[in-house]
Amino acid sequence: MTDTPVELFDAVASSYVAHRPSYPAAWFRRFAQHCSNHQSVWDCGCGNGQASLALSNVFEKVFATDASPNQIQQALPHPRIEYSCAPASASGLDAASVDAVLVAQAVHWFAGDAFNAEVRRVARPGALLAWIGYTAPQLQEGSLQSLFDCFYRSKLKRWWAPERSWVDRHYAGLPFPGVEWPFPTDLYIHRYWDLEAFLCYLSTWSAVEAARRGGLHVLPALRQDLKALWPNQGQKPLLIHWTLMGRWGRLEPDA
Repeated sequence: MTDTPVELFDAVASSYVAHRPSYPAAWFRRFAQHCSNHQSVWDCGCGNGQASLALSNVFEKVFATDASPNQIQQALPHPRIEYSCAPASASGLDAASVDAVLVAQAVHWFAGDAFNAEVRRVARPGALLAWIGYTAPQLQEGSLQSLFDCFYRSKLKRWWAPERSWVDRHYAGLPFPGVEWPFPTDLYIHRYWDLEAFLCYLSTWSAVEAARRGGLHVLPALRQDLKALWPNQGQKPLLIHWTLMGRWGRLEPDA
């Protein structure tokens, strides 16, 4: 039986908190600048609340929902954040109750008519909408990148859920329930990580967890391959970056 996304992300909930990179502060500043009201926002598919915490600096109230109970349990409490375990298509929020809807690195799991109907139900007219994510990591050493690309695109291929392909396409083709704007192309996530930190991040991937549940531990072999090429046998921190991508716009045209 194939594991559901909720089961996969439940299993790696504690690793998510420790090893997933956070989103750039510049994105949230830009998001806030384009939102006409800052009373409330829905962070759908919030996971452990990374984006929720950043949104709490801008909005008076953050409604943060996720279908994974373990992810919600890992979220850090905050007086302006209300966490709840709920599917994207049935948030439990009041109608016309939010000024913005954000989905961070999750919309590919639940995009479609049911979710868009829920967005239209809970968002106020003119609400700001954004589906954001980030690309596969880029390493500063070409030989390491080539080896990693083989791992990502070939060795993990059978373990990626079909929905993952939407991330590689920057969500292009997913139904978007609003009038879109060009997405910024100048936003990045940067980290300096040694090999073990990088592997810990990879351990949070749904495909790595799916392979483990299928009896295949894919990271030990990758560790050995990367260690042979990584400076100082993997101990030197290297620059790793991800390009922020996504889609955004308004629920309806400005009056």
